[in-house]
Amino acid sequence: MRDGCTTSAAVLVLMVLSYCSPHRLPAPVAKVVRAQVPSFEHVFVVVEENENFSNVVGNTRDMPYLNHLAADYGLATNYYANTHPSINNYFILTAGRNGTRRPWIRTLSDLYPFDVEGENIASLLSEKGKTWKSYAEDLPLAGYVGDDRLPYLKRHNPFAYFANVRDSAAERENIVPFATFKRDLQNGSLPAYSFIVPDVYSDGHNDPATHSIASCGDRRALRDIDSWLRDNIDPLIKSRIFREGGLLLIVFDEACEDGPDADWVFDPTTPAIRGGGRVAALVVSSRTPPGTRSNEVYHHEAILRLSLRVLGIEQLPGLAASSPDMDRFFPKNGGGGGSP
Repeated sequence: MRDGCTTSAAVLVLMVLSYCSPHRLPAPVAKVVRAQVPSFEHVFVVVEENENFSNVVGNTRDMPYLNHLAADYGLATNYYANTHPSINNYFILTAGRNGTRRPWIRTLSDLYPFDVEGENIASLLSEKGKTWKSYAEDLPLAGYVGDDRLPYLKRHNPFAYFANVRDSAAERENIVPFATFKRDLQNGSLPAYSFIVPDVYSDGHNDPATHSIASCGDRRALRDIDSWLRDNIDPLIKSRIFREGGLLLIVFDEACEDGPDADWVFDPTTPAIRGGGRVAALVVSSRTPPGTRSNEVYHHEAILRLSLRVLGIEQLPGLAASSPDMDRFFPKNGGGGGSP
């Protein structure tokens, strides 16, 4: 009996030693330093579609309003989308990871039909008692999580995929038609986090004249983006609630995917990795001085990280945990933002 126990104990010790040997220890993870970022009461994220940085920034003929914002507030000059085509860029903006799985990858990913499990900005906000809404233009009705109803596209509204939203009637009610945004602004009832989804004619995805997919640099599509922002977002920027505690992030989901202007760059320092190309990303707030620029390399998870941290949430999902902070848009001396 004693011999058996001794043998068993010896085997157990060997197993523990083997498991704890240096060869089995996990590799050290680089520590990410969390820069200081200011607190905001309200975050607004607006996502536009499918344009190279060069088609947008400096194009004052077709996009005078957007370029006015870039001059009066902040612009990330080295910002890259994560992938082509659209859908996983939206998931990275809101969950820090790709949401699709095989066989719905690459060109098939936009057709993804299933729920997306796991942590995301909606689950974190609700867990921390923060309010959120997805304002989707031409959404058929509040709480709708079904398929496309043109000119509304489900794949531009990641909250319609998240399992924690789809499985909860209360959470689904946070997905609302964009028409309610103006009312919430006027009533002072905007949530802590707003994800704003223009329809396919307002975000540059489709040409408003031909009703077909717009080519890169389509001037009608660019003008439509600009006029929509001026008509719908400028009243927000000029509001007291925004001046006192609002942060607006305007970003394009991806650069041109096809054609002579196709851009698949992920990061200019890692040319072997394919990504979604260089896109425009604007940071608008009363704490962002006019003409603020950052040449640091950012991807979509940086916007997710910033959105959570300025709302006081330090639990950062997926790639947001290791992203650089966008603190350069908020000088430590507290300089003010541009004119409304």
